Amino acid sequence: MANNYIEVTPDNFAEKVLQSSQLVVVNFSAEQSNACKIQDPEIEAISTHYQGRATFTRLDVTGQEELTKKWHIEGIPTLIFFKGGNEIHRITGIVMREKLRRQLEGVLLAN
Repeated sequence: MANNYIEVTPDNFAEKVLQSSQLVVVNFSAEQSNACKIQDPEIEAISTHYQGRATFTRLDVTGQEELTKKWHIEGIPTLIFFKGGNEIHRITGIVMREKLRRQLEGVLLAN
């Protein structure tokens, strides 16, 4: 993964996501999901463009029932945008690079 697209786990989720002052995009996904395999390269490609403005993380939801319940993950991939520990935007399903870029720009402008 690119330097700006990092793995998070339940153990470091609070530190890497909720305690960050920067915009953090969490990709809730699973290794075995074909949709997630399509989504990952799109996020990785766009992550370098936003380095310094947003951090991109990936959390494998396999076996993570507590986190999926807490954040109401009903399908994967799900992207949740966090700022100051709060969810500010959500995308469920595959989103291609250009649409993701537009949504990111909107979130960054609003926050």
